[in-house]
Amino acid sequence: MNSTLKKVIQYSISIGLAGLFLYWAFADQDLSQLWDSITNIQLQWVTVITIITLGTLIIRAWRWQVLLKPFAPQVRTVDATLALAICYAANVFVPRSGEVLRTISLKWTRKAAISPVLATVVVERIMDFFWLIVFIGLALIIQRESINEAFPSLEIASILVLALSTAALIALLILSVYKERAVRLIQPGLESIFPAQLAARTLSLLNTFIEGLASLQNPLAYVQIVVSSLLLNTGYVLIIYYTFMGMEFSTTYGLGFYAAVVIMAISSLGVVVPTPGGMGSYHIAFALPLQQIYGLPEIEALACATLAHALATLTYLFIGGPALFFQWWKYKGDSTS
Repeated sequence: MNSTLKKVIQYSISIGLAGLFLYWAFADQDLSQLWDSITNIQLQWVTVITIITLGTLIIRAWRWQVLLKPFAPQVRTVDATLALAICYAANVFVPRSGEVLRTISLKWTRKAAISPVLATVVVERIMDFFWLIVFIGLALIIQRESINEAFPSLEIASILVLALSTAALIALLILSVYKERAVRLIQPGLESIFPAQLAARTLSLLNTFIEGLASLQNPLAYVQIVVSSLLLNTGYVLIIYYTFMGMEFSTTYGLGFYAAVVIMAISSLGVVVPTPGGMGSYHIAFALPLQQIYGLPEIEALACATLAHALATLTYLFIGGPALFFQWWKYKGDSTS
């Protein structure tokens, strides 16, 4: 199967999943009532949520900078922030394309090498899984009985993913420490499987990938990563908490900060599904626990999910779309001059 056909199949499956989840979420719903529920939120709460969303983008950029610093110290927070906005904006249209585009963005703006930057993206994704499971653990502490009743397999699956993500982080740490030895162990296998030229190219890419793991050898980086990760996930909780406040769920249904922790943790599972921008899958993963754990009416739960997703998506598109265009335009101009 050639790469073009493979991509077409992947994107078709992704779009198909999004359509399936969106149909599941919105079929038989009164869209005018849904719209009324969404537009009842006051502008001040939209402003607060947008500011916090921007704050999480900057915090994530700071954490990424920590990983980039050993080999790309020239990357500034603003560079990483715009690259991440481009990533999320691109994912709305083509799932997972943003991960490549954010590395290209840093190549265009700061001439950062693509392979080691991609290594930091891998580390970041594994860390995201790790912290997701940590917050699911917090959610289980807060509402264990209700969550296990609504989602019986979630606790066991979380333990399994936590073990796998921890093992992956340890493997990357070992690879970063024993890089030369690791390459020497891998080299005979590659040379026995692939032609000499391809094996040499693969080893070269592996070496540059390992270069991107250099931050894992710095003890101070771990402190920065833990602090930034806690701030980042707290920001995500606050986005949902203030969405509850804006829609008056705090007074109508008694949803407070702890409920926001539960919904943030479970709804994040919807982003893991490879749909464009989490469309459909996020709405289901957000609305279902609101209904099944906290007893919200379906239309209210779906309105809250739609509002939270729309505000984040529009923020990323507003920043990432123009940033991608101007960076591409400037890079094209520099290349032809």
